[in-house]
Amino acid sequence: MAAMPCSDPREVTRLADAFDLTTTAVQQWELELIWMALDLGLITVTRHCDQAALDEAIPIDEMCRVIRRGVARSKDVGTFSGRHVGINFEGKISGGRRIRLKVSWWGGYVLVTVHAV
Repeated sequence: MAAMPCSDPREVTRLADAFDLTTTAVQQWELELIWMALDLGLITVTRHCDQAALDEAIPIDEMCRVIRRGVARSKDVGTFSGRHVGINFEGKISGGRRIRLKVSWWGGYVLVTVHAV
């Protein structure tokens, strides 16, 4: 298990600073960096995620709430599966629907996908 490499998301310069790539276990420091990035307005939304949110009528503020208060379900660390490295969050949004979304890092923290579950 790697120690927290940065204390501020603005200090993250590479994927290995954003996530512990040696384990699929979600680390508290990974969450803390993501939450700080969210608070600082540093998380961007990919075109794919934006379109998926539009298609499923999932507002951005609901996605942010799930990042902050939802459950960090899992972490993808290898690209062998075709999945982006990142943490998958799941939670309930208004109206009772459940969503799952992924936060990754490509030159900054990004929301790469969202969908109803």
